[in-house]
Amino acid sequence: MPKKNLQMSRVLKIDPPVVGIFGNINKPEVFQLLGRITDSLKDNGFDYFIERVLGEAAGVKKKNKFASPTNILSKAGVVFSLGGDGTFLNTAQIVGDRNIPILGVNMGRLGYFSEVGPEDIEKFIPNLRTGKYIISDQVMLRSDIRSGKPLFALNDIVVDKSSSIRMLEFETFFNQEKIVRFISDGIIISTPSGSTAYSLSCNGPIVNPQSKVFVITPISPHTLNVRPIIVPDTEVISIRILTQGKARITSDGQKAIIVNSPSEIKITKAPFTVKAIKKLNSSYFHTLKKKLHWGEDIRHSKSPDQ
Repeated sequence: MPKKNLQMSRVLKIDPPVVGIFGNINKPEVFQLLGRITDSLKDNGFDYFIERVLGEAAGVKKKNKFASPTNILSKAGVVFSLGGDGTFLNTAQIVGDRNIPILGVNMGRLGYFSEVGPEDIEKFIPNLRTGKYIISDQVMLRSDIRSGKPLFALNDIVVDKSSSIRMLEFETFFNQEKIVRFISDGIIISTPSGSTAYSLSCNGPIVNPQSKVFVITPISPHTLNVRPIIVPDTEVISIRILTQGKARITSDGQKAIIVNSPSEIKITKAPFTVKAIKKLNSSYFHTLKKKLHWGEDIRHSKSPDQ
């Protein structure tokens, strides 16, 4: 078994033994799995509540098991997220700073945050009773602007064009020190977990989730000498939008606000984490290889015709 970083992974007893269930209502396979999950929860001594919209879409007959997200969070000791990475990110936004562990059940294409699939969820549920799992604390971002509430993100905060085809001019500061000024389509500030998302597609580095850093990645910069940079997560990142007009700030691709520029966004580490449930034998590098085929030697890979 791989050694664990005790600061990042720990066992936590599910208390109270109540499960809140969220899911992607656009995936019919989620509806089919829901009944199996609720039966297994009952067999293992768990009570449960289903997010109302999901329960209605799935045609669940037990209306007394429906609850609003707010009611679920007031009762649940753990939350299930049925879907892909987008569903997990949305569930993380709902849970927020409640410190409720989230178990992702992958029913999407990649499932980077989810180690449990439909084929083994019923075998995994008893582990929640016996403590045979770990909690991995995933760092969150917080972005603040002068007007409006803060946005929080597990993957990334993206600042880009709202509707104009014009590029944006940015000044970026780290702990009040100006580090770069450039023109681009946008800029991404990502967590280590988010380094394999949008940032990666813009040539950003892959960062181990145990690293205490953030990644600043320009989107299609209009220059060859501005590259992604890794900075400690202990200080403030400030982004000044210098271009006149409107810009968009997006959190995990889930929430977006439009700001009038010139404007300034301050990004820091959030005062809380997302608590993701992982298998005891969880390995980050195994996940990279399995989900992203990282390090795969194509010279020794079988072609589709073989």
